[in-house]
Amino acid sequence: MSRFQVYINSEHYQYLVDLVHQYNYERFVCLMGNVEQVGRKKSIVIGEMQVFEDNDYDGLHTALCKPKRTVIEQMMQRLQKKRYSVYIEYHTHPFNFPCFSSTDREDEKRMWEYFHDKFPNKYYGNFVLDIAGRGEAVIRDWHDGNLKTFEPIAY
Repeated sequence: MSRFQVYINSEHYQYLVDLVHQYNYERFVCLMGNVEQVGRKKSIVIGEMQVFEDNDYDGLHTALCKPKRTVIEQMMQRLQKKRYSVYIEYHTHPFNFPCFSSTDREDEKRMWEYFHDKFPNKYYGNFVLDIAGRGEAVIRDWHDGNLKTFEPIAY
């Protein structure tokens, strides 16, 4: 699997890391950006971050929080309006679990199918951190739907 590099403003990246410690339930953040040339390779540069508020969820739980469908649709509209080519969902694991659960993987796959149906030429990805700041980051290639890892880089 190839490794993408995803550049995130250092203040935004620190916010993502700190968010794990601010709540005892999952939180979601939408990261939007574009594929750009960085040096000799194409990378993803995040241009905008939208933090989901308490009322943006169907329920707040330590795990298995679900953002409301209307909120996701608003993010999709913003993606299209701003002409971003990348949508990455970040969520916290407010416990010591630095990887995607089987539920996360199923949700990610369903969301990618929905996303790809609406935006067949854009990237969709997922990023998770636990309380130690460790985690996983994956993006699905819009060409073939295969999972690729990505490395988040604070700049």
